[in-house]
Amino acid sequence: MKLDKIIKTIDSFAPFFLQEEYDNSGLQFGDEDSEINKILISLDLSQEVVEESIERRANLIITHHPPIFKPISSITRTKNCSLYTAIVNGVNVLSAHTNYDLSKDGLNDYVGKLLRIKKSEPIIRSKEKVFKLVTYVPQSFEEKVKNALFENGAGRIGNYSETSFTSKGTGTFKPQEGSNPFIGKINERANVEEVKIETVISERFLQKALYALKKVHPYEEPAIDIFEINYLNEEGVGLIGSIDLQGNINEFALYVKKALNTKYIRIVKTNNKIIRKVALCTGSGSSLIENLSSNTVDVFITGDTNYHQALKAKEKGINLIDIDHFETEKFFPQSIYKKLIEAGIKKNLLYQSKVQKPVFKIV
Repeated sequence: MKLDKIIKTIDSFAPFFLQEEYDNSGLQFGDEDSEINKILISLDLSQEVVEESIERRANLIITHHPPIFKPISSITRTKNCSLYTAIVNGVNVLSAHTNYDLSKDGLNDYVGKLLRIKKSEPIIRSKEKVFKLVTYVPQSFEEKVKNALFENGAGRIGNYSETSFTSKGTGTFKPQEGSNPFIGKINERANVEEVKIETVISERFLQKALYALKKVHPYEEPAIDIFEINYLNEEGVGLIGSIDLQGNINEFALYVKKALNTKYIRIVKTNNKIIRKVALCTGSGSSLIENLSSNTVDVFITGDTNYHQALKAKEKGINLIDIDHFETEKFFPQSIYKKLIEAGIKKNLLYQSKVQKPVFKIV
């Protein structure tokens, strides 16, 4: 399988254009035309992980954290040891960071399910646009055009696919000199029984769907209308949801510690009420405290919280559970492993790293 196809596969369920402005998700180093023999998945690109890929003969490493966040002037063995080793050994490096964090069934949703949180909405919704796509076809071409649209991402609403609405009517047109009409004659108005097809489509699929539509549409100049619509996107930063467990912040914190199999957590306790509404952002999400309220959530779970952010949570009356960055994102390999298989990548190509480990140790 070519690297380019793997990039497009990830883009289909975690579009790279969703990534935050500060991020650098995507291909870090590689040849899009190279044939991929094995894929190693890891949270980070470390020297140990690169050596593991060489040992396993994996010529692609997929990481969550990009090894290149900002422009670099040089790559040397002393300054960029792991990246240098990957490059000289021909190991391609691809990262899926905030694009995967923000996507539906991405890392936040995966960890949320581990904690049995019933997601209701993201903390901050994705800015991806959603459109209403409308076209008109002769009745005999209705299914062919619908199938082309559905196969290329149109018609997806929540857990439903292939959604559309059709209505029948009469279309008119007069072919001009130089045209090559499928129906009708030059300089004569044609009246054709047509079907109006309406469906929805996300920004990520729009161009591909339009290409497929025009390829199967019988008309030389198909009529296509595209309208941006107001849509509450399910994707975005973090998540807010409910939980059925009964317990205050102390009891809930112990539950989280056990569910995520982590050695320690820190809490900021502001009240003793029963935890029902939970906000979660894996990795470093403490800046999102500004977007939360004690009226909407009982507790916020995240990592990398500094003193002043913890104080802000306390002032706002929000219970806080702070977990080591690694401990909330160590699930990246198993979560994207599952997504890759669902998207058609063969299981025998994929390995989850066995050497990834936290940077800090508790003494």
